[in-house]
Amino acid sequence: MTTFNRTKNTKRNIIWGFIAKLIGLVGPFVTRTLMLYYLGVAYPGVNSLYTSVLQVLSLAELGFGAAVTFSMFKPVAEGNVEEVAAYLNYFKRVYRIVGLVILVLGCAMLPVLQFLVEGEWPADVNLHLCFLIYLFNTTVSYFLFAYKQSLLNAYQRADVINKANIIVMVLQFTLQSVALVVAPNFYTFAILIPCATVLSNLLVGWFSKRLFPEFSEANLKAIRLSDEKRAGVRKRVSGLVLQQVCVVTRNAFDNIVISAFIGITSVTLYGNYYIIMSGIIGVLGVLISSMAPAIGNSVAVESKEKNFADCRLFMFLYAMISIVLASCLFTLYQPFMVIWVGRENVLPFIIPALMTVYFYVLTMGDIRAAYVNANGLWWEMRWIALGETIANLVLNLVLVKVMGLVGVVLATLIVLFFVNFCYGSSLTFKLYFGYDKMWTYYKDHALYLVVCVAVCTITYLVCGLIPDGGIWWWLVKALACMVCASVLLLVCFCRTKRFREGLTFAKRVFKRG
Repeated sequence: MTTFNRTKNTKRNIIWGFIAKLIGLVGPFVTRTLMLYYLGVAYPGVNSLYTSVLQVLSLAELGFGAAVTFSMFKPVAEGNVEEVAAYLNYFKRVYRIVGLVILVLGCAMLPVLQFLVEGEWPADVNLHLCFLIYLFNTTVSYFLFAYKQSLLNAYQRADVINKANIIVMVLQFTLQSVALVVAPNFYTFAILIPCATVLSNLLVGWFSKRLFPEFSEANLKAIRLSDEKRAGVRKRVSGLVLQQVCVVTRNAFDNIVISAFIGITSVTLYGNYYIIMSGIIGVLGVLISSMAPAIGNSVAVESKEKNFADCRLFMFLYAMISIVLASCLFTLYQPFMVIWVGRENVLPFIIPALMTVYFYVLTMGDIRAAYVNANGLWWEMRWIALGETIANLVLNLVLVKVMGLVGVVLATLIVLFFVNFCYGSSLTFKLYFGYDKMWTYYKDHALYLVVCVAVCTITYLVCGLIPDGGIWWWLVKALACMVCASVLLLVCFCRTKRFREGLTFAKRVFKRG
């Protein structure tokens, strides 16, 4: 029996998760805009490049926090404070080692940084000094209270983490915006990033101490995790690391390859498009993370047939949302870029078209991935993650020389579809649902893909009748786009059994809320 209210905590996590995600989307958009206008087009590229490099270096940690949190669920449910403290203490010590490893690897990168940049570099930004600021930002959390986030997540108090992040993000983005307007300087912008990270860690540590005083630093020092438990964590990490590698390196490799072969300015231009798509993906991610506990419980207590039926229903609902958003991206991407960064910084139409496909293909596997996580199939899926990472890098290096920026995006798309979606889906059905259900799954996705192409095309043509005349006309077009896509989907599916099931499910969820 748990000592906390799951329903209450889940609702609270969803609310604060959406608020944090909204601020995390709007804040970087505002500061990126100010940077473009007050510093120049190259500077956001510097931020993207260093972030990407350090994301790759941070692979030393990927999966460890999730594995520890997963391991803590059972002792938390049983009220075993001593075992939870043992996991927390173990995690704290491992994080110190990981932080040191990343620091050493980062310092080792200093002599080769110049090889990651093609063309001009901002004259007032020291390549190595700026990198050290970003390196400090990446490593400082490992030596402070980042490990306490696992404790809060295990007790379903992610809302506390989100509240701390909201406070810090509002402060960080406000100060960065004021600094960029009053005294434009990239160093001021950059230094505020690790300052915010330190503050966020201090707040998480303070909140954790108030909520769970039994896990104080003094208590943690005296408790050690058994060898058997440590071995269990390491096994889960082995699979999770590779699962997370492909997620992080997907965009990181793109930015590094673009910088090395095309130039830092192209990193900025591509990043302008990517930040919009990734922000929408992040909002959808809140839905997936909110569904995860329910899916995990269903996997534990229901039959595979019941779970596959649920999976198909969730796929339908998620696809409807994704199709509307894909239609909006396809129709509104380019007009928005003209308004935001100016026509001179807009890439050819093929880029937003590919980014729309990128978005939709990425969302196609989200529900399936939720069932992979619920079954703990990280180790079994390890070769897919490794294959996607290697194939993405190789194709990036090949196609960037032939097709430039288009080749980089196309390389990611090809790997994402054939390795992540196709092969990942077939392995999921082999390991859990059963091969006999696989073709039903693929037929569902084929139908949704055809509908997506049709809806995007019709919406684009209809909304193209609305003139591009500034932000107000763009808002009119955005409203028309959402209405048009929604009506088209309603026409396509309103008479289907899946639509009726989805409507019943939605009513049940909102009634509970």
